[in-house]
Amino acid sequence: MKKTLLIIVVIASLAFKASAQEKFSVQDFKKYVGKKVTLCDTVYSFKLFNDTLTMLNMGGKYPNQRFTVVVTGKDIQLNLDSIKGKHICVTGDLSLYNNKPEVLVYNPDQLVFK
Repeated sequence: MKKTLLIIVVIASLAFKASAQEKFSVQDFKKYVGKKVTLCDTVYSFKLFNDTLTMLNMGGKYPNQRFTVVVTGKDIQLNLDSIKGKHICVTGDLSLYNNKPEVLVYNPDQLVFK
């Protein structure tokens, strides 16, 4: 439990550091691929692929986002008309796609709107 908490604190501090410096280091995140993380940032843009797949670009517009939140399944209802500019925290499994960090989200409890 302590190790999980430490990982969350490290990831959160890296996200804050990236936000403050306007830089993003994928190498920092490669250490945490496959682990559950919590990240917070602002939704800059999104892409709706179908009723079960939406991608939220966090911390910048595509293709310059800091990370992407991949929302899958029908259990999560997002109000896409008002989501841009919202600050959210997301908890999920970290992965890399085309060398860009992604957090996978499967249920509503993983998203917290600030």
